[in-house]
Formats: sequence, C-alpha cells, structure tokens
Amino acid sequence: MQEKTLVPPIARDNAGAEVRISLALTLVWLLACGLYLAFVPGAFTNVTSNVLGLVFLVVAVGFPLVLIWTVSYVAGSIRSIRTEAIVLRQSMEQIKNVLEDRPKADNGTQEKLQKQLAEISTLTQQTEQRLTELATKALAVTGGAVSTRTTTAALTVPEDAPLDSNQTSLPLQGEVGPERVPISVVEFIKALNFPDNAEDREGFRVLRRAFEERQLGKLLRASQDVLTLLSQDGIYMDDLNPDKPLPNVWRKFAKGERGLSVTALGGIRDRSALTLAKTRLKNDPIFRDATHHFLRQFDKILVEFEKSAEDGELLEMSETRSARAFMLLGRVAGSFD
Repeated sequence: MQEKTLVPPIARDNAGAEVRISLALTLVWLLACGLYLAFVPGAFTNVTSNVLGLVFLVVAVGFPLVLIWTVSYVAGSIRSIRTEAIVLRQSMEQIKNVLEDRPKADNGTQEKLQKQLAEISTLTQQTEQRLTELATKALAVTGGAVSTRTTTAALTVPEDAPLDSNQTSLPLQGEVGPERVPISVVEFIKALNFPDNAEDREGFRVLRRAFEERQLGKLLRASQDVLTLLSQDGIYMDDLNPDKPLPNVWRKFAKGERGLSVTALGGIRDRSALTLAKTRLKNDPIFRDATHHFLRQFDKILVEFEKSAEDGELLEMSETRSARAFMLLGRVAGSFD
C-alpha cells in the first residue's frame, strides 16, 4: 500500500488575487487620468505644451502604477512564502507524531526521520527570515513605519480615577508644575536597549526618563538584573543573532496566544547560551526568580506597547537587548509553549 505523503499540498486559495486587484486599480487610475485630460478645460494643452509638462504628466500617471504593481509583487511573495512556512510547520508536526508512534527498537528509521526533521526545521527558519525581510520591504514601499516616531507616546497613559461627586473640591496650594510628557516610541525602544557605553549621554538621558515611568521602570530594573546575571555566565545579548519574529507574532503573543503560532519568539539559536541559561534556571533560585519577574514585566509592557505600535516599531523593539533577553529566557522557561 502506498504511504501517504507527509507534506500536504500547498493551498492555492486566492492565488493571483494581487494581480486582479492591481489590474483593476490600474484601469481605474488610467480612466481617471483620461477623463481629467479630456474634460478639464485646458488640461491637455497645459501638460503637452512644453517638455516640463510632459515630464510631469509621465510622473503623475506612472508613479502610482509603479507603486501599485510593486505592492502587488511584494504581497504575492509574502503570501507565497507564508504558505510555504505553514506547509513546513505542518510537515514538522507530522514527523514528530510519526517519531512518537514508532517502536523504540526502530532506531534506523528514527534517525532518518530525525535528520529529515532537522532539515525541515532549517528550511522553516530560512523561510521565516525571508518573510521578515519581505515584510520590512513592504512596509517601506507602502509608506508604513520604517523608523520610530519621536512624538507619539509609546505606552497608554492610565486615566485618573473619576472624582467622587460627594467629595468636596479643595483648592490646591501653590502652582501646578508642567504636565510631564509621556515617553515617546523612539525613547521607549532606546531605553529597552540600554546605553551602548559610558559615553552614550543620550542613552543615559533616555534611561533616566524611562525610569520615571512606573511600569516601564519596573521592567528596566528587572531587565538590568537578568542581563547582569547572564553576563556572569558570559552570555551577552550583542553576541546573539536571533531570528527576527514577524510583527504579527509579537501581536499574537501580546493578545494571549501561545504554542505553535508564537514559537518564532524563541528564535535564539545559540546552543551554548540556551544550555547555560536553562541549567542556571534549573539550579539557581535567585536567577529563576529574577527570570520569572522579568518575563512577567516584559509581558505587561508588551501588551501596552502593542496597542499603538506600528509593525516597523515592533521589529525595532525586537532588536533591543531587553527583547533578546526575553526571547532567550522565554524559550528556556517555556513561556511560548
């Protein structure tokens, strides 16, 4: 009897939808340009009377078309790669199930399947990396956030408790100081990364401001503690080169999802760092307490930050030293399972 294939067929749902949408937008845009030139008095004469007018006409008509088809290409590529990633993940799960069902004595078959599983895992990591790069390019093309905002507040400011109508309003003594400006997105991300060196004056300035935020200050103190403890074992965040989780993965985790959909957050591949951290987590109660406290604080802040963060800002946040520590410790502590 022929065995069923482990790899399910790649779904083709909505394949080519990007092309159809792009064609429709192209026709609508060309029709709109044609109607403008045909019915607006003097429009055609003005743009064709000199070379500058012709150049302007070509740019005005052509640039939106280039943008439409570029977005179409990137969207199609992302959809295709995401489908491949789903198929690879399904293959890994099926192979794991086969390994569990195989008799223990069947060592040769188990070794062969384990090798195949390792190859699929490598392909999955490469696919996710390509998808992240394409998503970043798509953000740049479509005008999404490719840099952090310098004025928008990073965290939602809690509202003051409503005043009881039965309470008597008392006049305040003295002048009321200026309202404190909430920490911005760019400052938030810089604070999570900590100063680069002793000469990083801007980094220390931002860090001082960040410590004034009550919840963010708790996270930064917890992050300092675990970074210090990790450095005692020679584990430094700058030496790690984790896979970059997609913004959507961070959002899923912030909304409470766990399991396969957020495993990309544990994208630390440094086996030495993973082994050392896992061993110390098991044997050192001080490190264990500090780790769990840090993971709880990071989770709380992530929930608040995700509400207003743009995709590009989530990607930048994932590059900070605090986020890398979260990815490392979250993986060894099983926070993403």
